[in-house]
Amino acid sequence: MKQKALVLFVGIFSTLSFAQNDSLVNRLAEVVVLADTKLKAHSVGYKIERLNDSVIFKNTESFTNLLRFNTPIYLREYGAGGTSSASFRGTSASNTAVVWNGININSVNSGQTSFNSFTVTLFDGIDVRSGGGSLEYGSGAIGGTIHLNDKLKFTNKDAFKNRTQLSYGSYNTFQGLHKLKFSNKKVAINAGVSYNTSDNDYPWLETDLKNSNGQYTNLALNFSGAYYLNSQSQINFYTANYRGERFFSGELPNPTSANDKYQDFSNRNLLTYSNHGNSFKHDAKLAFLTQEYRFFDDANINDYSFGKSKRFLANYNVSYSLFKNGSVTSFSEFEDIYGKTDQISEKNRRQFAQAFIYNQSFKNNVSVEAKVRKDYNSDYKVPFTYALGMKFNPKSQWFLRANGSKNYRVPTYNDLYWPGQGNLNLIPETALQGEIGFGFKTPSFFADLAVFYIATQDKIVWTPNADANRPGVWVPVNIAEVDNKGIELALQYNKTFHKHKLQFKLNYSYTEAIDASTNKLTIFTPKYLLNCNASYNYKRSTAFIQQLYTGMVYTTASNSKDFMLPSYNVTNIGLNYNVLQTENNQLQLGIKVNNLCNNYYVIQPRRPMPNRNFNFNLNYTF
Repeated sequence: MKQKALVLFVGIFSTLSFAQNDSLVNRLAEVVVLADTKLKAHSVGYKIERLNDSVIFKNTESFTNLLRFNTPIYLREYGAGGTSSASFRGTSASNTAVVWNGININSVNSGQTSFNSFTVTLFDGIDVRSGGGSLEYGSGAIGGTIHLNDKLKFTNKDAFKNRTQLSYGSYNTFQGLHKLKFSNKKVAINAGVSYNTSDNDYPWLETDLKNSNGQYTNLALNFSGAYYLNSQSQINFYTANYRGERFFSGELPNPTSANDKYQDFSNRNLLTYSNHGNSFKHDAKLAFLTQEYRFFDDANINDYSFGKSKRFLANYNVSYSLFKNGSVTSFSEFEDIYGKTDQISEKNRRQFAQAFIYNQSFKNNVSVEAKVRKDYNSDYKVPFTYALGMKFNPKSQWFLRANGSKNYRVPTYNDLYWPGQGNLNLIPETALQGEIGFGFKTPSFFADLAVFYIATQDKIVWTPNADANRPGVWVPVNIAEVDNKGIELALQYNKTFHKHKLQFKLNYSYTEAIDASTNKLTIFTPKYLLNCNASYNYKRSTAFIQQLYTGMVYTTASNSKDFMLPSYNVTNIGLNYNVLQTENNQLQLGIKVNNLCNNYYVIQPRRPMPNRNFNFNLNYTF
């Protein structure tokens, strides 16, 4: 299978590359390069929320907090700084795909991503796309996708830009970051390094205890570069490296008993080649990714369990522009995956995917997109997937959008092979989803109101007593059918007058996720989520406030009120002042107060979250 897939991949690439005869006028002026071409080109009918630099640098504590206070995603966190996972539109953590420069990087072993294993300030932008995305991004893209982007920019003359950020806060928390950018007509380079550490020993409100064994340290190095070959072609390279160590804090009633720790390492490398003409656009990718974790039951003893994976990926995308604002796109992808743990011998999985996309824009302000994809997997049959999107602008300010799709999640290595508990008879989850959104957009105001529905079949659930041959043993089985439905509202407003600038942003979601087998709400799925951000800028000063409301959640399948987690409110405020502000230099000092009202709240049972805490930061751009 591997040889056939590679021959097909190379054959398509060679044939279509030599068919490219179009010329393109010199378009250099200022060219921004993104590796994730699918996100912008193939999201007709979807809502995409972009988190830019100004938003990211107000939420530098963690990736988890950035998403929690700025998107309609529910983040489940095992104490501040601990393992963190996402629930998008009431789906499970393995139904949210994290995409790095166009590549799905969810773990091969668990099918999830820990959101506290990223330094978000190293990225140039983060996009959140609501709705199914398996057609573009493969397994797990059911509730939505989160995109980490590195942007490379060519300029007409040599340009340097540096950014240094230092911060120190409560619980001996330190963050250091430096980013460098260089560009000219032929070369664009981005490089960044970050170091984060914290004792993370905050007091637990309403107790005499503190967050014991919660310390963490991590180091991240990112580099990306692009070379401008000619007016049609360029080659890009991206690499990201992360090394982290965090201790797992204890639980009530005896947090001091905890003495375990977790180390994780990741290395991601991506090489891309693009050739864009008037009619044909070619994009080819080669990627190599590795992940490793080590878990120590006793932090003082060098004895650990581990998991490792490595992935090889080749992707070729070609798009042909038709007459009358239409285009047809083909993309082919081959992936070779190896994974193992200390208890699972190395397993190999190979998958080839072929997709076709048709996009058409009409004169009456209507855009439509139809997509189909077929995967061939060495382990089992992957369902045929499809998607349809539409956007209609009856007037310049109003719009109507809709999308529907079939998506999937394949069983992970842990699901299949975990000793004594894995289940080789599992089949992929499938999910049908639909969404209709209505909105209004002007230069100063944006509103989007959407309703969605997701019907998941053959959901993989770990449950006891599901296998008669293994009584009392927790095993994964395809038994659950889950229906998710809800409403999402997004509002944004900005106004500038004289030297004053106001900004306001709100996300609200109402979600019901019902397990059809019990007619109960799924665990850790709040019905209500609300976050809002407001900022006021005058000359060199900026003040901002963040508000988060999360409704109650059940922690048991029976929806027992004895074990539910209550709703909570959290308020953060901050103040930034530009001490130095010139054309090429800016020095900003800031302070942020998290949990201003000192509210007691928990996200995971028996693990209180931080009380009121402070962060002082310095941000220097030159």
